[in-house]
Amino acid sequence: MQRPAGSAAISATPDLPALTTDAIAAAVRALEPYMVRTLSDFVAAPSPSGQEQPAVAFMEGALRELGLESERIYLRSEALKDLPLFSPPCCPDGGRYNLLATHRPAARGGRSVLFNGHLDVVPTGPESMWRQSPYAPFVEDGWLFGRGAGDMKAGIVCTLAAFKALKDLGVQPAGAVGFNSVLEEENTGNGALATVAALRSAVGAGKLASFDTVVIPEPFGETMMSAQMGVFWMFVDLTGRPAHAAYMSSGVNPVEAAIEVIADLRRLEAEWNLPQNRPAAYRDHAHPINFNIGQIQGGEWNSSVPCTCTLGVRIGFFPSMDVNDAKARVADCVRATLARLASNLQLDIRYEGFHAPGCEFDLEGDGMQALAAAHRKATGEPVRREASTATTDARHFRMMLETPVTCYGPQARNIHGIDESVSIESMVRVATTLAQFMHDWCGIEPAAA
Repeated sequence: MQRPAGSAAISATPDLPALTTDAIAAAVRALEPYMVRTLSDFVAAPSPSGQEQPAVAFMEGALRELGLESERIYLRSEALKDLPLFSPPCCPDGGRYNLLATHRPAARGGRSVLFNGHLDVVPTGPESMWRQSPYAPFVEDGWLFGRGAGDMKAGIVCTLAAFKALKDLGVQPAGAVGFNSVLEEENTGNGALATVAALRSAVGAGKLASFDTVVIPEPFGETMMSAQMGVFWMFVDLTGRPAHAAYMSSGVNPVEAAIEVIADLRRLEAEWNLPQNRPAAYRDHAHPINFNIGQIQGGEWNSSVPCTCTLGVRIGFFPSMDVNDAKARVADCVRATLARLASNLQLDIRYEGFHAPGCEFDLEGDGMQALAAAHRKATGEPVRREASTATTDARHFRMMLETPVTCYGPQARNIHGIDESVSIESMVRVATTLAQFMHDWCGIEPAAA
């Protein structure tokens, strides 16, 4: 029989009293120095996508300090390539691996939760634009600065602090609690896919029970994600005909053609954003669809008509659109531009990185309602819901495991930008919410010695 969401916790020991929210909040507050120190050391471990090993090593140690040993789940693209959520890789597997550490209760009985977080970060851009080195974290006015501080190492630290706070109060979750640290969220999502495939295989073989719910502490400003966009990456390679600039009319300029391609993509983006084309989840969003021109490379010499130009583009699309249909519509747009120019340019469209359908999330089930109730207890306010214009690893758990999942994490600024930072006070609130959630959802038992 299921208990109502947010009701009294299951206890492995009948006379173990439930903790008060005030006691949980005080225990988390006492861990603020731990959170700042841990996040600072975490940020100082550079982990751009494809080169995450410093953060993996740090995380393995941080989990061990909490008494949790990690299983390594290796990224093997060859074993994943036929799965529907597989994305074309951007870099070699290179022996890289996720970490999955699981707290096991003394007596099975409480419900379980998996905390999923990504270790990789995006490039920093020119270091000279940062107030300090992006991997030299510092605190100012209640914010901790550094690449990855907000997206999303702070959220991972919140999960560790929440677990530690319960331990410091002499209890532990009476259900299984998993900590899944993954690679490549920022460019493919294949890290989370590797864990999901491993979980599905282990559950099917009877080696592991499935998790009842998943929480991803992405920097969503203490909101619960209700939907996320589909995203794919495409590269448009244009090859023209070089010529001396003095005789440029005899050449074919792929850079100028790329400018026209961008203009037509902007028109398609505007069409998809029309109010009548938006699904209900995004009806009130001012600009939900974003086509981002993330890279442009071309040309060899100022006085030569260039040979080549390449556009690297990130395309967002609604959850109601099939990813392959979205790819086809954008590719048709590019081809129509070149046909209009009638310039005899050579075109090659290729895909690396995200092949990620969008999806919506059910926030009405017991697990999600328990998280919402925990937020209200911790903050005194009802939790807000957000339909995200980004993509996250939540899609893997929703679409492959059909597990209730959402994103809920701290407030951050300038993610993917310069001087990225996260609010320490928001981290404390999120960690309090997550500790309360584990208390209510998993139940509690005396902490292991």
